[in-house]
Amino acid sequence: MGSKIIQSIDRALQVLELFTMEKPEWGVTEISQALNLYKSSVHNILSTLEEREFIKKDPISEKYRLGIKFLLLGNIVDQQIDVKQEAIPYIGKLVKEFNETVHLGILDGNEVLSIDQEDSRQSLRSHINVGQRAPLYCTAVGKALLAYQPKDKVSSVIKETGLKRYTENTITDPEELKEELKKIREQGYAVDNIEHDEGVRCVAAPIRDYTGEVIASLSVSGPASRINEKSIPVIAKRVKEYCQEISKKMGYIT
Repeated sequence: MGSKIIQSIDRALQVLELFTMEKPEWGVTEISQALNLYKSSVHNILSTLEEREFIKKDPISEKYRLGIKFLLLGNIVDQQIDVKQEAIPYIGKLVKEFNETVHLGILDGNEVLSIDQEDSRQSLRSHINVGQRAPLYCTAVGKALLAYQPKDKVSSVIKETGLKRYTENTITDPEELKEELKKIREQGYAVDNIEHDEGVRCVAAPIRDYTGEVIASLSVSGPASRINEKSIPVIAKRVKEYCQEISKKMGYIT
């Protein structure tokens, strides 16, 4: 076992991995025998998991089943997969229309995580790798997410990230950032005005799920020489339209 493995967490995960379609219920003694653990240890693990709603005890059989928390987490995973599937055709449309890189991102802690992208066909272009993370406060795809988060989440991002400066245009003042997020909510799209990467501008809009919650954002990015004052309104209009269409496919009704 590696030195970075936390034994108590590892044991809890071993317990959870016992639950399968073939055997969805387990008792304390069964788990103890299967994992060669003391019953007292198993009981403590199960009590903790039950408290956090990861498992539930059947009052009749006194055996344990997986709890509602897995359903909620599973829905989040399904939603991320769904939004990617729904966004793929629109990513292709945006690349074809503007010949710039298009990027789909989701909130991941205090960062934005890229879950899909398609590069521009031009030699001079912006490039984002799937799986790449970036700050929320100084990227268009990130700000389009952050603008619709609760105030305490915004405050947490400001406190924990420290609003590091990447370029001379990076917003590092908390009050200025809050004004920027307000502007994004009013206009329905965000702009990264060379705030994260030198010479690169991005335009992004939010994507909502059936509850109205912003779950993802879609951006068009490229050299500042091409994404400029003249092209930004045109790009923003189309990105907003496509994000609204994706939102509708996710079940969002305006």
